[in-house]
Amino acid sequence: MNKDKKYINPIFPDISVEDFDELGKHKFSKEYKRNKRQMLREYHRRKRAASRSTYAKIAVAACLLIVSVPIVVQAATNGVFFQRIWGNLTRQNVEQHEEVLLDEQEIPYTYTFPKREYVGVDAERARKLVGGHVLSDPIERQIGDTKLTILSRVCDESAAVVEFKLEREGGVNAFEYSQLDNEFRGALFSDKPTFWFEFVAGSENIIVDLERSTDDVVYCYDYMALEPDAYDKEKKGLLFEVTEYPCTRKEMFEADEKAFEAYQKNTIVDRILVPFQEPVAATKFVNADGGAVSLSPLALDIDMQKGLGLSEEEIYDYENVYYAAIHYKDQTTFVVREHEQKGRHSCEEKVDNTCCVSSNEQGHAVMAFNRLVDPDEIESITVNDTTYSRK
Repeated sequence: MNKDKKYINPIFPDISVEDFDELGKHKFSKEYKRNKRQMLREYHRRKRAASRSTYAKIAVAACLLIVSVPIVVQAATNGVFFQRIWGNLTRQNVEQHEEVLLDEQEIPYTYTFPKREYVGVDAERARKLVGGHVLSDPIERQIGDTKLTILSRVCDESAAVVEFKLEREGGVNAFEYSQLDNEFRGALFSDKPTFWFEFVAGSENIIVDLERSTDDVVYCYDYMALEPDAYDKEKKGLLFEVTEYPCTRKEMFEADEKAFEAYQKNTIVDRILVPFQEPVAATKFVNADGGAVSLSPLALDIDMQKGLGLSEEEIYDYENVYYAAIHYKDQTTFVVREHEQKGRHSCEEKVDNTCCVSSNEQGHAVMAFNRLVDPDEIESITVNDTTYSRK
């Protein structure tokens, strides 16, 4: 469902077992608390590093891979694909701007959206950088009245991009999305469908292609910052989870303890291995203190522990990277991300040229780009005030 463009939902509940224990005199069962947290997982997925929470999972009902055609290795050769994922075919540059938005409680607040710049993609160069790592064989799954088709995917060791579409007669109702959602944290699941899905070991940002999509078919690009070892090297894929409820998500959220537990008993969770090609290789750059960043055409992976002057607590929050820039050998600079940080950094405008940014369990900040980067053309990388040179 496409919302009014000035309504986005920025609220992500941060619930732990301790929080539940303090909610009142009623003592919730451990099973109820565990299952309720399972329902709230998608709200946490973009803030995992900040919350530092581990979510219990309900029993997996089945593990199966459903494909429409036999899996074969097939590199994407269509330049349009590269333009949609990393180019400016369906996205336009965005200048920094302020919007008065409404939160969940209909309370207005002002948010500053960063500047974003999209560039065209040279198809031949894109094929050289990542073409052999793109898998384009469709995976189909019927979930209730909605058909999910995973179209193409590619990854490195730290990030992934998946192109998929949702189809539903009478209109796709799975997501809340708009242009501002695309600029903020991407599409969110609405409370209308009877299902939910996610890639398990990653923080996701789902961008809806507003030009390509219709009411009945919605095209999406899922950009992910992966947790360590998310890519299964033996099975060559990423784990994908589909949860199907016996009611709508709204009914699940609003259920009391007794009703929720009854719904939960009839909830089915499937874990599906989605195959990927071999990850795109990354190039390491180091600083004077032994810190390192890894750069692939898809993403920048920053080890926050050495050389940035951050505390043990600060290394798990990617917002403590207030400036990240890639310097080319031709003397041009690609500013990946920049924002104000009190007492540390000031800037004229807020910039964000990522499609997903998150922190992982190892104290790394992962930034998936909104364009392709050729590591062979890079001279150095700057993170905050620290310079990294090719190892």
